[in-house]
Amino acid sequence: MNKKLVIIGAGALAGVLSAGAGVYFFKPDLFPGSVGSNGAATGKPAKTELKVKKHETEIGADLEVFVVNLASSGQGGRYLRTTLSLGVKSEHEKERIKEFTGPIRHAVIMYLTERKVEELLDPQGKEKLRQALHEQINEAIGDKMISSVYFKEFLIQ
Repeated sequence: MNKKLVIIGAGALAGVLSAGAGVYFFKPDLFPGSVGSNGAATGKPAKTELKVKKHETEIGADLEVFVVNLASSGQGGRYLRTTLSLGVKSEHEKERIKEFTGPIRHAVIMYLTERKVEELLDPQGKEKLRQALHEQINEAIGDKMISSVYFKEFLIQ
């Protein structure tokens, strides 16, 4: 008899906890101090307006893998392996990128080999690198054809 009571009690407890978790995740506004209650935990009023950024469609022009030696900073030789995707506005520009593969790869390799490991480890360093590569690539092409540069792979060894 005791064993049945324990099983029934455990089942009831599991049911109550599951129901509570469901309400917490699907109706967070019911709990005034919860994190997901639109700012109620911080005491700030909920913001109902969202800034909508107009996003132009981009076509990705993928480049082949880059493997470069990074500038030495007293440590042994370190390598960067990265794959880039260039954002362009049209299929025509994507095809034009193929014509500039040599100058683009040269500009990227020359820029990357001047970087030190310490510059690339944190997210801010990667963002600065991405912006600098954007400028370097547009300069190599001689046109502002590239709208964005994206890392598809980024590995330091």
